[in-house]
Amino acid sequence: MRAIFSSLLLLLCGCELQIGDSPPVAVEGIRGPDSSLCPWKNLPPVEIPQAFRDANYGGGSCMWASFCTTLRIEGQNAAADWVRHNYSGAAGIEDCARVADGLGLDYAYTNQGDTDFLEWCSRTRRPAAIHWAGGSHAVTFCGYNALGEAVLIDNNHTERYERISKAAFLAEWRNSGGRAITCVYWSPPRRPWYVPTQEGVFP
Repeated sequence: MRAIFSSLLLLLCGCELQIGDSPPVAVEGIRGPDSSLCPWKNLPPVEIPQAFRDANYGGGSCMWASFCTTLRIEGQNAAADWVRHNYSGAAGIEDCARVADGLGLDYAYTNQGDTDFLEWCSRTRRPAAIHWAGGSHAVTFCGYNALGEAVLIDNNHTERYERISKAAFLAEWRNSGGRAITCVYWSPPRRPWYVPTQEGVFP
């Protein structure tokens, strides 16, 4: 009975033992069964469900798609739908800021490669739409995980997270203009996690 209950609990919590192509990495020293600490070091501070990940559209609307993902995870789904319906094509963070102003949204951005801005986004669990690939693309930054990696969602491949070392990430981000924008609301709480009975095995 206990095993059945535990299995149902895991299903209800949406616990995933594997994200993208990376195997889970167990955390040591979990505090207890009510701990909110995720037992997998490779997951980002901002977990974005598949339904909230906007795919690229309209022949190349990567910044709009990444901005919409940022809006959705911070509870601005209606605004994201409106943006996606009304805007497409190439855009920069200034375009997103102008639209956000028109919609009365609270937001913050950097266009000067301010790494403290990304640290703040990660620490406060806010995703950011960032310029990428030399400035020719845009992706969603989901924060730094416990392994010291930047975790991204590419709107051309929304089915998986992408992970890159922090140093390599910051070098590429600066090379792409050092530009990022986020909304100043709140991401939903992280999923509840439970102490493994042994490494990688949930009760």
